[in-house]
Amino acid sequence: MPTATESAWRTEPFRLGTPDQYARIRELLVRAGFEETPICARAGVSAVHDFPRPEDRAAFKEITDPQSLFVRLLLDGEHVPWSLVRSMLSVDDLRTLETLGLLHTPQGEAELCAATVAIYPLEELYIASDRRHGFDATSTVPPSDLVFSPITRETQRFLRLMPRDSCDHLLDLCTGTGVAGLIAAARFARQVTLVDIAARSVHFAEFNVALNGLTNVRVLQGDTYEPLGDQQFDVIVAHPPYVPSLETEFVFRDAGEDGEDVTRRMLAGLAAHLRPGGQFFCECMLTERRGAVLEKRVRDMLASTEEEFDLVLVQGRALDPLHFFADQAQAGYASFERLPRWSDILERLQIQQLVFTSLLAQRRATPRPVITTRRALSPLTSAADLQWVLRWMVGTGDWDVADSRRLLATRPRTLPRTELRSRSTLQDGQWSVAECQLVTLAPFAVEAACPNWYATLLQFCDGRMTAREHLQYLRDTHAVPDTAPEDMFAMMIRQLVDAGLVEIDEFRLPDATAMRESVVARERATGTLPIERAD
Repeated sequence: MPTATESAWRTEPFRLGTPDQYARIRELLVRAGFEETPICARAGVSAVHDFPRPEDRAAFKEITDPQSLFVRLLLDGEHVPWSLVRSMLSVDDLRTLETLGLLHTPQGEAELCAATVAIYPLEELYIASDRRHGFDATSTVPPSDLVFSPITRETQRFLRLMPRDSCDHLLDLCTGTGVAGLIAAARFARQVTLVDIAARSVHFAEFNVALNGLTNVRVLQGDTYEPLGDQQFDVIVAHPPYVPSLETEFVFRDAGEDGEDVTRRMLAGLAAHLRPGGQFFCECMLTERRGAVLEKRVRDMLASTEEEFDLVLVQGRALDPLHFFADQAQAGYASFERLPRWSDILERLQIQQLVFTSLLAQRRATPRPVITTRRALSPLTSAADLQWVLRWMVGTGDWDVADSRRLLATRPRTLPRTELRSRSTLQDGQWSVAECQLVTLAPFAVEAACPNWYATLLQFCDGRMTAREHLQYLRDTHAVPDTAPEDMFAMMIRQLVDAGLVEIDEFRLPDATAMRESVVARERATGTLPIERAD
C-alpha cells in the first residue's frame, strides 16, 4: 500500500490574509447565496451534512450562477473552465480568491480552475478542510496530516450532542478544522481555545477563525493538553482519532491497536484541566471486552480522580471487530495480510465489539455520590437530552425506596413519542394479548417489556392525576390487585421517567423531546381535550 511519505504538496492550500480580505470573501459567498439554507433548499435536503453527491442530485447539474459555481468548486471539488469562472465573478472577487490561494490551475490543465480546499457553509459559518476526493493539490496519496471534512456522519453526531449551554471558556481538543470550537465561539462561549497535534490542522483552524471574523478564539499546536500548562476550562469537547491501527497513517484517524490511545490520554488528564462543575464531551469509539464492563473501563481511564466525575455513555452502533478490519481491507484502507495479526490482538485484548460512544463527563462541584449511566443512541437524541439524563440521574441516583415515594404525589404525563406495541395469540377462538412492549426514540432508544395494564395507565397519564390516584384507579378497575403496594408502583413510575416514556414537572424533558410545541399547536387547532376516564 502507498504510505503517507509518498505525498508532497504541489500547491499550498491557502494563504493567511487580512481581516478586510476575509470580510470580502464572506460578503462574496453570502452575495452568491452560498449559505447552508439556500443551497440545501435548492438541493432538496435539510442540512449540508446531507448534501448529495453530484451524481445523486438533480440540482446544480449546470453552472448557471455564482451559487452553482461555488457548489461545484468548493463542495464538489470539480474542475471548471477559467472562462466560466471569469464570466461569473468580478475582477475584484476573483483577485481576492486568488490572493488567499483558494483557487489554482491543476497541473497540466491550463484552461481549468480548481479550488485548493473544500469550504462548507455550516451553521452560519464557513469551514474549510481538505477535499474528500480529488487531491489535485498533492500527489496521488493524501498526506498523513490530512484535515478531514467536517460534514461526516460522525462529526454531525458530535456537533448535535456536544454541550451548548453558555460558558466562559471552551477547549476543543483534536480540533481539526476547528468546527466545534468555532460554533461555540459564535454562539455560546465567551472564549475558545483550539488545540491539535498537526501543524496542518492548526493552519486550517487559524484560517477558519479568520474566515469567520471571530476574535474570541486562539489556536495552539500540541498533543492534547500539552500546550495548556495548568489552565482549566468550563467545557472540553473532543472528536479524537479512534480507529484501531498498527501505525499512524492518518493523524485524524489512527489511535493505536485498540483505538483508545488518545481518548485514554484525554481522560487521564481531565481533572487537571476541567473546572469543578465543568463538562467534558467526547465522540469516540471504545472497545467492549470480555470480563470488563465498558463503564468500568472508562472510569479506570480517569484513574485516581474517577470519584469526581459523573459519566453518561450513549451507545451508537456496535461493530464486530474482525469484520470491521476485513471491511477496511476490502475498501483498500488496510491489508488482508494483516487480518491474522489483528485476530491475535483482539484475542490478547479480549475485544468483543467496537462501540461508537458519545461520552459526557461532569466534574462534581461539591462532595456527593457520582453517577454512571449507559443509554442507547437514537436519531432523535439531542444535546439537551444528555443534559436532562445527567440532571435526572444526579438528582435521583442516591434515592432509596422511601425517596421514591415522593413520585406518588407527582402528576405524570405520557410523552407523545411513546408507543405501546402488543402481540396477540388466538386461544380458544379468542385473541389474547401475549406480550406488550413500550418503545420510544426520544430522549433515547428504549424497548422494554411491560404488563398489559400499562395500556390503561399510560392512556390516562395526562398530567391531571397524581401517580397515587392512578394506582387507586387501577385497583378500582381490577387492572392490578387491591393489595398492589405503593412502593412498587412508585418504583415503576421512576422507571418510566428514567426511560423517557413519561415526564414529571420536577424533571421536565426538553421541549423538543416532549414535542411540547407541536402538542399545544395540535390541541389549539383541533380543540382536543385530554381523554376522560371511564369511572
